[in-house]
Amino acid sequence: MTLIQVRDIRKEFQIARKRDGFWGGVRGLFSQDYETKPAVNGISFDIQPGEMIGFIGPNGAGKSTTIKMLTGILVPTSGEITVMGRIPHKHREQNAANLGVVFGQRTQLWWDLPLIESIELLKYVYKIPEASFRRNFAMLSELLGVESFLHTPVRQLSLGQRMRGDLLAASFTNPLFYSSTSRRSASTLSPKRKFESSL
Repeated sequence: MTLIQVRDIRKEFQIARKRDGFWGGVRGLFSQDYETKPAVNGISFDIQPGEMIGFIGPNGAGKSTTIKMLTGILVPTSGEITVMGRIPHKHREQNAANLGVVFGQRTQLWWDLPLIESIELLKYVYKIPEASFRRNFAMLSELLGVESFLHTPVRQLSLGQRMRGDLLAASFTNPLFYSSTSRRSASTLSPKRKFESSL
């Protein structure tokens, strides 16, 4: 069975045009002109179980937008997406239980809590059985090399340490699909390569 099917998806955003000057601002209160900006322009692909792919492109090429459509955060303007036979934006909760996504500019960790407490809170959020959680946590924390800063508050972690914490948080649920949109900092390259080679 194909894990992910994408057929000719497009995503366009309507951006309000700002008018110049004071009176342009006043007119803008009553009527707006919009410009259509394409973010994703007709891509298609399939991902099979066990397959690893990468999106490569400059800023603004639509990589993160595509991932957000795969997770159901965004709805495509046109085209079709199925993830494990489900339409992502119509089945967000079921979809989220099988996904591990790390966005470089966002974290799912609690800023004021130690990393270990953030991870344990996520265990309850995702309803992970204790035995499964302990097994995955032991393997992944060693693989990602997070043991030395598990008891450090997230706000005190370096960018590389926080990214490894985010990888751990996105992965201990046994996701069928994993994605990272973050740029790699030097301190995450080696642990992330070990992690990806274990997938």
